[in-house]
Amino acid sequence: MKSGYRARGHFSRHNRLMGRAPLNSPESVRHAVQQLLDAAGTGVPVTPLLFRRLVSSRRVREQLGGGDPAWIGRQIRAIEAEVISQSTARFTATGLPEPVADSMRALWLMALEAARGELTDAQAAAAEAVARAAAERDNSAALTAMLRTELDDWQRHARDRDMRIGQQEAELAESRRQLAEEKNRARLAETRLLEVTRAHDEARRQYDEAQAAVQREYAGLARQLMNATDEQRRALAAAQAALQPELKSLRQRLAQMTAKYEQLDRARGDPAATPAPGGGRPAGTRDHPAG
Repeated sequence: MKSGYRARGHFSRHNRLMGRAPLNSPESVRHAVQQLLDAAGTGVPVTPLLFRRLVSSRRVREQLGGGDPAWIGRQIRAIEAEVISQSTARFTATGLPEPVADSMRALWLMALEAARGELTDAQAAAAEAVARAAAERDNSAALTAMLRTELDDWQRHARDRDMRIGQQEAELAESRRQLAEEKNRARLAETRLLEVTRAHDEARRQYDEAQAAVQREYAGLARQLMNATDEQRRALAAAQAALQPELKSLRQRLAQMTAKYEQLDRARGDPAATPAPGGGRPAGTRDHPAG
C-alpha cells in the first residue's frame, strides 16, 4: 500500500549539515513510517508483528536524519494503532456475518504470518547462503592468492632450475668437446704408439740380427784365436825344446862362473892376497865378470 506523499530528504540533509538535533513533527514521523511501509511493498493487512518488524525507532530516526528516540517511539506507537486500524478496515470482507468474517480474517492473517515467517526464514537462509558464499568467495580468493604465490614460487624455482639446466647443458657441451679432443689425442697417441712399437720391433729385429752376426763373428774369431793360440803354444814348446841344450850349456857355464867367483871371493879374504904397494892388484887375480 503506497501513499501519495513524497519523501523529504532535505530535512535530514539540513539537520546533518547544521550538526544539531532535528525539529521533527508528527507529520514528518508519519511520513517516514509510511515510506518504510511503502518500501516494504506490503499489499496485505498490516498486523502488529508485521508493523514492528518493518518500523522501528532506529529506522525512522535514520530516515529523518536525527531526533529524540523516545519522542519518535511515542509517535510510532500512536501511528501503529492508526495504521493497523486503517489496514483492517480496508481488508474487511463485506456481505459475510461478523463471526465468519473474523474467523476468515484470523485464518488469513495466520496464514499470512506463516508465509511471512517462511519468507523471513527464506531470507535468513538466503542471507546465510550469501554469507557462506561470501566466506567461500573470500576463502577462494585467499586460496587463489596462496596458489598464485605458490605458483610464483614454483615458476621462480622452475626459472632457477632452467637456468641451472642451461648451465649444466653448457658444461656438458664443454665436457663433450673436451672429451672429443681427448679422444682425438688418444687416437693420435695410439697411432704414434703403434708407429713407435713398429719402429721398436724393427730396431729389435735389426739388433737381434746384428747381435747374431756379431756372435757368429765372435765365434769365428774365437776359433781363430784358439787355433792361433794352439799354434803359438806348439811353436813356443818347439822353441823351448830347441833352447834346452843352449840353456843347459848356459846353466853349466853359470855354475862354473859362480864357483870361480867364490874362489876369488875367498882369495880376497886371505891377507897374502892384499894388493902390492904402488896400487897394483895381487898376483893371480882377475876381474870378476859382470853380472
